Amino acid sequence: PGQQEAERVLALDEALSRLATTDPQAAELVQLHTFGGLSVEEAGKQLGLSRAAAYRQWAFARAWLRCDLDEK
Repeated sequence: PGQQEAERVLALDEALSRLATTDPQAAELVQLHTFGGLSVEEAGKQLGLSRAAAYRQWAFARAWLRCDLDEK
């Protein structure tokens, strides 16, 4: 389990780097929410986004990352 978890974290980190080239704000939102412990709303507020915009970015980022990770 430890090796698999490490591989998943590495794959996510690499996918986040790719997302950052496409949409830096979405990547930052993911980092703040996933690794920073902020809610989607809190992360969005930190980035100057409305609640609705933050959730749209979150939905986009999740879908983008899922597609990216499925391709690997």
